[in-house]
Amino acid sequence: MKGKHRRMGGKLTCHLNSKEHRYISDHIAAIMENLAPLYRRQYSSSLLMHMRNKHVEPTEPRPLIQHPDVVAHAGILLEGTLPQYLEGIWTHRHLQVTSSFIVESRDAKEVFEGGWGCKTELVLSGCQICTSTREHCELVDDMCRHITGKSGEKLACWDCPTAFPVFIQHPYSAPVCLATASQQEQTRWANILRAATQHQSSALWCENSPESKAFLDAVSSLKKFRENCQTEVHPMGNEEEVLVSMLMEEVMSYLKNKVFPRFIGHHSRRKQAWMRLLSEVYKTAKQQVRAAMSALKEELSLHRADVEKQISAGLQQASLLHDHIAHTITDDMCEPMLQSLLHTIIPRLGRTLQEVATPICDGFAATWQYFLETCDDIIDLGSMSISVKDVRKEVLTPLSGLGPDDDRMWQCLDGLELSSEGRAWLQETWGVHSGTWRPLVVDMCVVMFLRLVSRYPCFSLDSAQLTAVLCRVKDKVVKHLDTELLALRSQLILETILQITLPAYVHSVGEQDLSRYEVMLNSEQALFIHPDIIFHSILRDSLTSYIQSVMRYSLPQQFVPLPVSPITPCGSSSGFSEPVYELLPPGDCFQASAGSSSGSETLTPSSMSDQDDTLTNSENSENHTLSLLDAGEYVRLTEP
Repeated sequence: MKGKHRRMGGKLTCHLNSKEHRYISDHIAAIMENLAPLYRRQYSSSLLMHMRNKHVEPTEPRPLIQHPDVVAHAGILLEGTLPQYLEGIWTHRHLQVTSSFIVESRDAKEVFEGGWGCKTELVLSGCQICTSTREHCELVDDMCRHITGKSGEKLACWDCPTAFPVFIQHPYSAPVCLATASQQEQTRWANILRAATQHQSSALWCENSPESKAFLDAVSSLKKFRENCQTEVHPMGNEEEVLVSMLMEEVMSYLKNKVFPRFIGHHSRRKQAWMRLLSEVYKTAKQQVRAAMSALKEELSLHRADVEKQISAGLQQASLLHDHIAHTITDDMCEPMLQSLLHTIIPRLGRTLQEVATPICDGFAATWQYFLETCDDIIDLGSMSISVKDVRKEVLTPLSGLGPDDDRMWQCLDGLELSSEGRAWLQETWGVHSGTWRPLVVDMCVVMFLRLVSRYPCFSLDSAQLTAVLCRVKDKVVKHLDTELLALRSQLILETILQITLPAYVHSVGEQDLSRYEVMLNSEQALFIHPDIIFHSILRDSLTSYIQSVMRYSLPQQFVPLPVSPITPCGSSSGFSEPVYELLPPGDCFQASAGSSSGSETLTPSSMSDQDDTLTNSENSENHTLSLLDAGEYVRLTEP
């Protein structure tokens, strides 16, 4: 293209009129008005638990699923100047992906002249990355299902100047396309962008703060309150993106039926017009939500100071009262929780576990095998005669390829995705759109291996000694990661199943009159102790406890794929042996958040042995295993 801009039939523009702007603004105002008290309540409750745990445990354990991505790189992961389709035109641009997975695009001419300040930051949360026009066409068709008529419309981004495109499709924005020069470059860009998409999509879930927890819980309550949003397993992106996505769901019918007909008339490029409209609404809404969230956070910062002061003045008394209310609620609500388990969860849990656990176990098995093979390649290199100058560089060469741009790693991680049949069944059965958080498992392994190797200031010239050192490093890494990754696998399965089943469980138990617990609180305590939040925590904990018991009974204790078994017509799977349930005596009821007991009966798999099941520790790894990020610091090796 030689630096010239190319347009396909001119750039489509869509401009909302004053009435449409007002409609969008009113919806944003309503969402923020509903969110504020929910966020404030959840925030106060989260602060109580945060301060309580910090007082009991100076170093709060962190769920493995919430660890940030570990990348054995620094600065820039990938950059290059290439033709890029952005905002309706093709032009040469300089693209950078930073080590924190921020994706920045700049005009190539401005970069050449030293102008790095002006940039466009690409939002990848919720995006789909694909490398063929056919795949992208299917994504576009899915976005434009409401558009009827002839389907021969061609998008400008498909007029790629090379044979190796990389498409980036946001659910509410116009497409972006990179024109790479070769298949190898295409694969590398696609893999890095997929890693960035994963990182940005799980931003809130990877935080470990009272703010992020309170926001996610508040959004969950907000969706139920407004009753016109789809149920997603994981809200994707940062706080602004989560709220704007929620808004887009709410106004979608209005855009399709009221706004879009005004733009298209007899226009032949209706799909382009629709995506341009979505993009304009998304950008407009995001600006307004950003301003509203900034004001809300400023208010919450003042609120936090008051709440922390109140909690600190009577932390012990507040904790005792919180536990007393939790015990009382658990005793009172044990029977409806039991009935909900019996009639809503248990009949469908076997098939649900199969659909979720099978791909995750397969993906972890493939990833683990890949890492072990790489360790063996390193040991083989160590047995060769290598000069002192090149020893560390040459021996560790196989590790350099194990990053977010590695093609085989993504083939392994692709195995973690639920099958299309499984997603359809989960949608039909539970009414959720399921998704899988895919950790960069191989990259975590690489970081740990490098940490252990770095403990040796230099390698011996003797290949036998070097091989012995590398073998010991491998043994240490495998020993620790075996436990860590089994825990991570269990956590992934648990979190996914919990997110799928919890809404139905809560709905089945139903709303309860909690006013009798509110009278236990004085005005100051009512600021941060909320019986409704405690009740929902008890529901989550009781369901978590039951799912964990079934997982311990059903999952293998090694990194092996689960056997493929046919699905029976009734929706159960012969691959997962159904446990035999027995009724337990009083005192063994739900393991709820306060460790309460009850006089009612409950269910548990009778054939499970906690003492003999080594997976028990891994599933409770928050308390019993080292963090994957810190494990290397505790491994002690002695030079041979």
